[in-house]
Amino acid sequence: MSAEKVRAFPIDRQVFLVREVAAKLGNLHGETATSFWRAKASELLDLVVGSGRDRTAASDEVRRFFLAVQREMLADTVAESMPILSA
Repeated sequence: MSAEKVRAFPIDRQVFLVREVAAKLGNLHGETATSFWRAKASELLDLVVGSGRDRTAASDEVRRFFLAVQREMLADTVAESMPILSA
């Protein structure tokens, strides 16, 4: 198979990575959280560009990753606030 036909698995679909970043962000606040996210986004952008995507497509992929992280954090928040019911 030629190199131009091989695509890397999108980062927003890498569940372990999404959950790992969501867990870290969930424990950070304010400027610390912002700094962590900026560093992670830059790292991921470089990774995606390095895999052969153009910068615009890579930026879109990092945005989708951030949305996946936000969904994971929201799901964790909802799960934590739901009472456990017993019969």
